[in-house]
Parts: sequence; structure tokens; C-alpha cells
Amino acid sequence: MTRRDETLGGLLVGFASILFGSVVIFGRYALAEGLDVSTMLAIRFGIGAVALAAAVVLTGRPLLAETGERGGLAILAVCGYAVEASFFFAAVRHGTAAAVTLLFFTYPVFVTLATWLLGRGAPARMTMLALACAVVGSAVVVGFGAGLTIEPIGAVLAVGAALTYTGYLIGADIVLKRTNPMTSAMWVSGGASLGLFAYAIAVGEWATPATWDAWWPLLGMGVATSAAFACLLSGLQRLGAVRTSIVAATEPLSTALLAFVFLDESVALATIVGGALILMGAVMASLARAPTAREQQIP
Repeated sequence: MTRRDETLGGLLVGFASILFGSVVIFGRYALAEGLDVSTMLAIRFGIGAVALAAAVVLTGRPLLAETGERGGLAILAVCGYAVEASFFFAAVRHGTAAAVTLLFFTYPVFVTLATWLLGRGAPARMTMLALACAVVGSAVVVGFGAGLTIEPIGAVLAVGAALTYTGYLIGADIVLKRTNPMTSAMWVSGGASLGLFAYAIAVGEWATPATWDAWWPLLGMGVATSAAFACLLSGLQRLGAVRTSIVAATEPLSTALLAFVFLDESVALATIVGGALILMGAVMASLARAPTAREQQIP
């Protein structure tokens, strides 16, 4: 892996964070139309899968994952991303968005600890410093000027989302070695959609949106999700799980800036300070080199 590849990986993960931030903005518009979380997410991931499938066909990439990686990819889709997204949006119902986001963005810590326990050795010093900058910066961005109240069940769900996403990143880093990132993203999005659709039907929450006011944010969520998945998985193959999770901590900053532009939410000085820390951590994470190859990629 060359320095150029690692830099490209950092840029891809950073762009994915911007796209995921836009998903939050679209999601607020969709929920304002009265959609249930499971319905919203099933349609979001379904649109994303269709958009990715079209891109896969048009660019001549393989439609199927590589042999030996298909089963793991299915598990990642249903037990990873679908569950994580459901936990996150369910947590928002039991606490402020700031509190939920703050708890969720503890996942870089979990990723670092988990990969350490898997036997790859202690992370590089710069990686640890980048992790500290990302966590502190995320806390500043999401916590300033907002009450951090949350019910116990909301805290459990938010931490559950962080742990599930940790498993998703580590699992993807282990499983996806040869499958094209866009192909992987298509199947992750499609699997998540099917899992959530089945859940919504089973619990009686499914309701097809009836107005354009409900559909346009769903279309935005789907397109942004498809592009974000492709960028995230492509960056993951270049950076490994730990550094990917740290660079992805730019998402709270992206969300705050997008909310300022589209939702007329103010950007305080603390947001700028926290954002600077997050960006500093992202740059250090993308430049950090581990002492051994095992520190960059889980065996």
C-alpha cells in the first residue's frame, strides 16, 4: 500500500462522512412527514441499492461478490448496517440528537480496542493521538449549546449502535478482501433494505409514502447512501478499520455545517474548534503508518 493510496483512502472516507451527514439532513425532512423509522430506512437502503446496481452495470463491475465473501457480506448487511441504523434512529426517540450522536461517535474507541484485542498489537502513537483528537472534537461539536439529556434506554440503544457499527467495520475489513467496493456497497445496501422491509412488515410499521414531500428526501437519502457506501468501503480497503473509523469522525462536523446551510442552524465557536480537532485527527489518521502490516489490516 503506497502513501498515495492511503491519502486517497482518507479522502474517500472523508467524503463518505459528508454524504452520511447529508443523509441526516434528508432524514429530518422525511421524519417530519410522519414516516416510521423502519419504513424510511428500508426505502433509503433500497434506493441506494438500485442506484449502486445501475452504477455497477454501467461501469462494467461484477454484480456478484467474490466466492467465499458472499455469506459474510450478507451478514454484514443484515446484522451490521441495518441493525446499526435502526438502533441509532430508535435512540433519537429517547434523547436529544446531540446526546445520541455523542454516544455513537465513541465507536472509534471501540474499533481501536477491538482490533487491539484481536491480536494485531498496540496502535501507532500517531493513531492514538488522532483517535483522541477525533473523540474530543466530536464531543465539542455535538455537545455545545444542546442539552445532553437522554433516557437510559436511549443510551443503551446509542451505545448499541456504536458497538454494531464497530462490528460492521471490523467485519468488512476481515471479509472484503477481493470484492469490488461498489459491488460490496450494492449488496450491503440491498441486504439492509430487505432486512428492514421484512421487519417493518412483521411489526406492522410499513406504510408506503403517499406524497412527493415524503419521497424527495427519501430519494436524497438513497442516492447519498449509495455514494457514501462506495466511498467508505473503498477507503476501508486502503486504510483498515481503525484509521477509517477515525477519519469518519468528521461526520458530526459535516452534519453541523450542512444543518447551518440547509436548516438555518447556527454554528458556534465551539463547533469550529471541535471541527478543527476532528479534521486534525482525520489528517493524522490518514498519514499515520503502523509499525507492522497487521496494525493496518486485520488478518
